Amino acid sequence: MNAEYLRGIRSFRPDSLRRPKRRSAATTAIVALLGVSAASGFAPARAETTDASVIQTLKQQVQQLQSEIDQIEAREAAKASPAPSAAAAAQPASMPSQAAPSGKPEKLSDLALGKVKLSALFFGDYAYYSKTGFGPQFLTQLNQDGPGNNGFNSFDVTRTYLNFFYTPTDAVTLRVTPNIYRQVDVSGATGNGKNSGIASSSNGNLGFRLKYAYVEFNSPFKGSAAFGKDKVTLGQTTNPLVDWEEGLTGRRYIYLTPWNYLSLSSTYSGATVHGPVMIGGREYLDYHVGIFNTASFHALEVSEKKQAMARVTWYPFGTDSDRTGFGVTAFGDYGYVTKTPDSPSTSLDRWAFLLHYQTLDKRYLIAAEYDLGRNAFSVGNLFSGAGPADALGLASTPTPYANFSSMASAILGGTNTHQEGFDVFGHAQIGSSPFYLFGFFQQFKPNTHVLGANPLDFQRTVAGVSYHFNDHLDFALDDQNLTFTHRNTGMSAAALAPLSGSLAAANPNGIANVLTDTNVIFLNLQYSY
Repeated sequence: MNAEYLRGIRSFRPDSLRRPKRRSAATTAIVALLGVSAASGFAPARAETTDASVIQTLKQQVQQLQSEIDQIEAREAAKASPAPSAAAAAQPASMPSQAAPSGKPEKLSDLALGKVKLSALFFGDYAYYSKTGFGPQFLTQLNQDGPGNNGFNSFDVTRTYLNFFYTPTDAVTLRVTPNIYRQVDVSGATGNGKNSGIASSSNGNLGFRLKYAYVEFNSPFKGSAAFGKDKVTLGQTTNPLVDWEEGLTGRRYIYLTPWNYLSLSSTYSGATVHGPVMIGGREYLDYHVGIFNTASFHALEVSEKKQAMARVTWYPFGTDSDRTGFGVTAFGDYGYVTKTPDSPSTSLDRWAFLLHYQTLDKRYLIAAEYDLGRNAFSVGNLFSGAGPADALGLASTPTPYANFSSMASAILGGTNTHQEGFDVFGHAQIGSSPFYLFGFFQQFKPNTHVLGANPLDFQRTVAGVSYHFNDHLDFALDDQNLTFTHRNTGMSAAALAPLSGSLAAANPNGIANVLTDTNVIFLNLQYSY
């Protein structure tokens, strides 16, 4: 055997063989292959092999060893490293690594991790008023012209939301929702120096205000089979009735729910607890209880008192989807008219009782509601859409509506007015098409403590068809009416006397009713995402 070849075999010591304390799989492979090489080197045929052929054989063996070392080390590295993220796995193989300069993986943002969620809501419409008159707003932030302006029409943006939700953990959610509103009655002209001024340019503008801002604790009763889905909410949030009933009708972009149309805002600042009560995996009760400011989210709170609201919905047969199946709902609100502590307090209350049935797929709904109130409807509520200048304190000289305005203030003033109402509403899908028929009827008495017929009693009707384009976009065509039940009947002096003796004495022949009905045709649009 060639002596130089033997010296080469004896002196061959790969680095892995010089670490006796740790024999890896790679080391074992090298030793085994070297053993084969050595054995073949001592074969008789090797003595006749030329030096060139020996060198070539060794090179091939070294290349084979290196290849196997690379494969084994790659497998060991894969076992020690964490699995790649879904986002990294989805990158093309040719894409270079985006590791941070420190060598550590780049941290994903809360938005990328799903902790921050964004959504938007838009309500818009075209309105044509075939008859105009005084009365409440048909939709939030929608003001019509008064009597004598038949044919008035407008394009309107009545609601836009930008919803921001932040959920750092499953237990807590923060919501912030700015909302547009129509600016009216802002400051007038402003002086600018001794001899000049700047005219107001804010009236009519769409400004932003805060609609919702609250922290919600998602699992305070975690572990309870009955109350495990219930939540606690702190901040500027929904009241127990309006938002729930809007979800029941599914037509908030078309018409207002009964008490929301009359006086109850959808949003107050306070603290609430709410959620379903589950029995055997089915919902049998749904409740919402809270303590709130007396002023709504768009009014200044000046009272030391607060109001309490509660709603309980009972599903006698249980339901697998909220607000479906047969349900019985009761709502109560007890509070005070917002006044400073140095003024006498006037208590108020609102009540609503509903029977409702909605199919599981929400294609059909029928509901009936009975409403009661005390000191819960004012002149401001009656004329929120349009009202006489006299009633709003804007007339420098009396208008033809001056006596009527005084009569309305007498009927709705004082500290012991009582309200009563009845409502029916629902919808039905037309076959399997995306079209739905819907309707709403409201009959309301602003004060039942009036002798004879109350000229302020009214009915509100809504009827139309909606088109569900997809999960984000809806359209509707509808006809809405405000009709005063006794529009041709005024009040006698005898009926006025218990309300205002001075007004009765000044009008011995009574006061005529000058209210006119209002009719409007809407094209409504809702976009949500």
